[in-house]
Amino acid sequence: MSSREEIEAVLARLEAAPARFAAALSRLEDADAITTSAAGEWSPLEVLAHARAANDIIEPRIFYALVGDSPPLVGYDENIWREVARYITLPITDSLETMRLRRKGLVHALRGITPDDWDRTGKHEVRGPMTVLEMAQQIAEHEDEHLAQIERATGASRVR
Repeated sequence: MSSREEIEAVLARLEAAPARFAAALSRLEDADAITTSAAGEWSPLEVLAHARAANDIIEPRIFYALVGDSPPLVGYDENIWREVARYITLPITDSLETMRLRRKGLVHALRGITPDDWDRTGKHEVRGPMTVLEMAQQIAEHEDEHLAQIERATGASRVR
């Protein structure tokens, strides 16, 4: 059974992420968002688009596990999803607002589930069984990784 501390920690990370993305990206000048900081690295705008696509894929899986009996969790390539959704062409402020509102809804829903619900599972076609807590942690870890990437790029962009 998931511990209350684990649950609260992941909820806090999920809740804080949109504001962290906004704070990191607010340090950019418009031109900085479309350039890369190093060869082969994504620009901050590309990182945000990737994070949004990954969230589009992972967040619904949580609901599938909550409403179904070990439902199948289909794997998608978040980079293809990002391209199809054309997130790279959206203004950063629109992407951040959409992320903030969707996350608010996810956290609201998760705060209302029972402790046993955090252990409900879905079966990912590659990873196998995943609990609601594991999926929530996956989102938080993925965002932490990419927030660090943006923070490095914005820190580097301030030193000219």
